[in-house]
Amino acid sequence: MLKFINDDKGVMALTLSQIGLIIATGILLAAVFSFLYYSEWQRNAELKNITTGFTIMVEGMDTRFFDNTTMYFFPDKDYHYNISVSTEYIIINADGTWDNKLSVKERFLIHPWPRVNDPDWNTGKQLHRYLKNNYGRSGNKSNPINKSDIDSVKNELNTEKEQAEQTLAHNPFYVDKSKPVYIDKVFIHYDTNGDASWVKENDEKQGFLLVYQQ
Repeated sequence: MLKFINDDKGVMALTLSQIGLIIATGILLAAVFSFLYYSEWQRNAELKNITTGFTIMVEGMDTRFFDNTTMYFFPDKDYHYNISVSTEYIIINADGTWDNKLSVKERFLIHPWPRVNDPDWNTGKQLHRYLKNNYGRSGNKSNPINKSDIDSVKNELNTEKEQAEQTLAHNPFYVDKSKPVYIDKVFIHYDTNGDASWVKENDEKQGFLLVYQQ
C-alpha cells in the first residue's frame, strides 16, 4: 500500500498529458481564430474594393464631354451584401464572420443623381424627350433650349436635384445586384444668345450624372 501511494509516476504522466492536450487545444483555437480573422479581413477588403471600383467608374464618367452611357456590374460573392447609393455616398453592408455586421462607406467626389422609378424620366434619353415634350426643345446640341425657357428648365432641374439629395440622404437607392447599374452623363444645351443654335464659345450647357437601373 505504501508503495502504491508513493508512486507518483502515473500522476506525472497524467499531468504531462493534460498539459499537452491544453497546448494542442490552444494551438487549434489559435488557428481557428486566425482563419476567422483573416476571412473577415479579406471580406472587408473585398467590400472596400467594390465601393472604390464603383466610385472610380462614376467619377470617370463625369469627365466625358458628350452624352454617354456605361454599365457597371457588381460582382457575385459567396456571401450576401447590400448596396445603397445616395448623391454623396455608396454604402455596402454584409454579414461578418463573427455574427457581426460589416459596413464600408465611400464618398463621391462628384455627386451623381440616382433616378428611382420616376414617372417622367430616369435616363438621359428620357430627360431629352421630357424636355422636348414640355419645352419644345430637347436640349441636345442640335436642339438647344430656347433662351426664353432657360431659367424655367434650370429651376426645374436644379430644384428636383436638390429634393433628390434630401430624400436620398434618408432613403437611398438600393441596388439590385442581379441587374446592371447604368451611369449616364447627359448634357442640356442652352441657346443663351437666342440664335436657335448652340456654339461652345457663345452658349452654355449643364451636365448631370445619372445613376439608375432598368
